[in-house]
Amino acid sequence: MGSVAKDVLTVIFGLTGVLFFIGGTVGLLRCPDLYSRLHPATKCDTVGSCSITIALALQIGLDIALFKIMVVILLLLVTSASSGHAIGRSAFKTGVMPWHKKGVVPWPLKGEDRWTGR
Repeated sequence: MGSVAKDVLTVIFGLTGVLFFIGGTVGLLRCPDLYSRLHPATKCDTVGSCSITIALALQIGLDIALFKIMVVILLLLVTSASSGHAIGRSAFKTGVMPWHKKGVVPWPLKGEDRWTGR
């Protein structure tokens, strides 16, 4: 691949990663509760870090370090989704209530009606 094309693809992947990181940060600041914050924390950061890592791999070229970078990308894809699921599941099991509008219960507790909370 030509040097200019490689540099252009590197910039595109790098900027894509930065934009996803910014979007994830805004999502963390704007979302009201743990459950909705998990989405930008896991998805945007995974795509952002993978995009920046791909940009790094393009600059390295064919080398043993490229294999290491691909292993890092694979680990990012697996661990981010798994940790987000584990955090959400443990929060649900311990009774962390999600944000909801007044008068609406997000899920019924034992023997309660979903809409009235009684």
